[in-house]
Amino acid sequence: MRDGRGQLSTPVAEAGLGVILIFAVVSTFALGVPAPDTQQAQLDLYAEDTATVLSGEAPRHQDATRLTELARSEDAFEREHEHADRRLDELLPDNVLYQIETDHGIAGMERPGGVPYGSATVPTEHGDVTIRVWYA
Repeated sequence: MRDGRGQLSTPVAEAGLGVILIFAVVSTFALGVPAPDTQQAQLDLYAEDTATVLSGEAPRHQDATRLTELARSEDAFEREHEHADRRLDELLPDNVLYQIETDHGIAGMERPGGVPYGSATVPTEHGDVTIRVWYA
């Protein structure tokens, strides 16, 4: 006695799966895969590299490094920040702007809101020095 139920043949099931697979592959190529956000990673690298270079350079005056001198006092910050500005101009590409922040002041450009930026913070014996960079 027949059950009344039909059975799907294997070639028809394989054809259906093949159509779904081809559609998925074509959709992926048509729509594309979103690109990774390499801009943020590059900005973080610029900030970290700049902080590394400045943390190894001697200042014009008494402290061990330029960043330590920037964080020492307001007088030291005022004395040293223009030289740090010039050094950052030399280190960074022309299309990258920067800001150096300590407890005693901020040097560099004003960062516009909503702009992606990279940052690096270097602890010194007189406080943290934060360097932020972003694309112009």
